Amino acid sequence: MNRPGAEVDAAMTTQTIARTDIRRALMWGAMLAVLWVAVAIFQPTSTFHLAPFLIAAAPPVLLILDEGAATDRASVLRVGAISLAIAMGAALLLLAIGAMDGPVFEMFPGPMVEAFTFAAIGAVSGIGFGWWRTR
Repeated sequence: MNRPGAEVDAAMTTQTIARTDIRRALMWGAMLAVLWVAVAIFQPTSTFHLAPFLIAAAPPVLLILDEGAATDRASVLRVGAISLAIAMGAALLLLAIGAMDGPVFEMFPGPMVEAFTFAAIGAVSGIGFGWWRTR
């Protein structure tokens, strides 16, 4: 309850709490991206097909499964879009340093198309799960 003249602790506003939850979920996606880049640098001829999918899908799913998170569909969409950008950025970095020389599935013309496709499928899956849980 707010009393007249009482100060509000900025660390406890609902916007701050929601941003903390978003940052925590995105941190997991960023850590997965760093792991993918690190492993791919040491094994550039291996392909980690599901890495872009996991990087893009994990943050929205983790956000919605966080019990203390005050989530809405806009937050899930925002986290999904940012995690998609993280996955694509990691793929572009791997391409730039020449660490995407592994085989790809036959239906894809190259490793970037495969990585972007799996990242997009992951983001849509994560966002879909999040929206389903926020009904």
